[in-house]
Amino acid sequence: MKLILFGAGFFGKKAYSLFGEENVYCFCDNAVQSDNEKTVYGKQVITFDTLMKIYQQYIIVICLKFDFSLEVCRQLDDAGMENYLVYEMFSECGKTSDEWKVLFQEKTAVDRMYKESFRYLAGKMRAQLQYLKRHADITALKPATGELRKRQYRLLDQAAEFFAFVKELDIMPFLVYGNLIGAVRHQGFVPWDDDLDFGLVRNDYEKLLQFAGENCVVLTKCDEVWAEYNGEMLKHSELYKKFPGKYLFYLRPDFIQVLKCTADQGNYYVMDLWAYDFYRNEYDISDYKKWIERVNAEAETIGSNREKVEFIRRERENNPMVSGEMTDHFFPGIDNFGGYPGGGAMKEFDRWIPAKEIFPLKQVKYENTSFWAPKNMEVMLSFAYKNYMEFPEDMGFVTHDAEGAEAE
Repeated sequence: MKLILFGAGFFGKKAYSLFGEENVYCFCDNAVQSDNEKTVYGKQVITFDTLMKIYQQYIIVICLKFDFSLEVCRQLDDAGMENYLVYEMFSECGKTSDEWKVLFQEKTAVDRMYKESFRYLAGKMRAQLQYLKRHADITALKPATGELRKRQYRLLDQAAEFFAFVKELDIMPFLVYGNLIGAVRHQGFVPWDDDLDFGLVRNDYEKLLQFAGENCVVLTKCDEVWAEYNGEMLKHSELYKKFPGKYLFYLRPDFIQVLKCTADQGNYYVMDLWAYDFYRNEYDISDYKKWIERVNAEAETIGSNREKVEFIRRERENNPMVSGEMTDHFFPGIDNFGGYPGGGAMKEFDRWIPAKEIFPLKQVKYENTSFWAPKNMEVMLSFAYKNYMEFPEDMGFVTHDAEGAEAE
């Protein structure tokens, strides 16, 4: 196959010399307005529109400075063109034009070059990202924009509506996990976050569950089938028809998800709720770890979510070291990430969260409102994250994307 060199300037000419005249069909350049406007070394410089018509017959080689190369990569990707290479990665090759000609005729060799080119681009972008992470201030990031920002504000409105609904309970949901990070770093949402997480001490958690049983709908879920606690099975699409205007409490083994049925949307997400317990002062952390490891292992052998939820509840109620009163030892419940302070990412721990660092809770600014949060937010976060002030690996990725929102 012959090459189309994308870029008719300095790097395009260098690529022409590297690959040889006989291997180059033509040039392409975004700057030209028509196919008859310009030639380089006797080769026609075509427009991008022309390239789109003929690209499948050729190998495209992007011959630009790296920053412009990335722009062209996006341009080609958006147009559905994947048969491109980046000249920069071949610039030091000492092959002759005849050797290139042989390689360009071998499908396996060309496929290998495509893979190497994509790896090269990925490596360069990783290097850029690592540079950014080293030198940027994570606390100075701008908020989300577009649909994601709209979703974040809708979440706050929905949370306010829900808290008003349960106001009579006088409970104190407090920020945890990603939203607690957001409160510390950004006084609001992490720019790419799209959900709300609140913790509840066990007494508040049980009070809310009892209220839900009397005023809402409590369900468990298996794939697309939902089960009421009376045993009736329902398809997801049937929920809002049966429970219009009702809050749904999706009871999972590791947390509760709150949704609301609406006639126009089916249902919308409100928040996740996480249980926290106090543990007796004489309870050794090593014994606690043995207990949660056993319970989690046994829970894994149970098939249905409902049975798993009930099993975990019994195990917690039967553990005499779980305290109904405040103690010095505070930790996630066994029904909160399996009792681990930060889920699977933080399974190594050797001490309790000191309750004196968490209580009394305090009000903190969060976007255009305020929420309860641990007294010492940094201590709470230190148990769930290795370093919550660093750029995470999932930076910029919308985790849940329930409404098609994208980080911009």
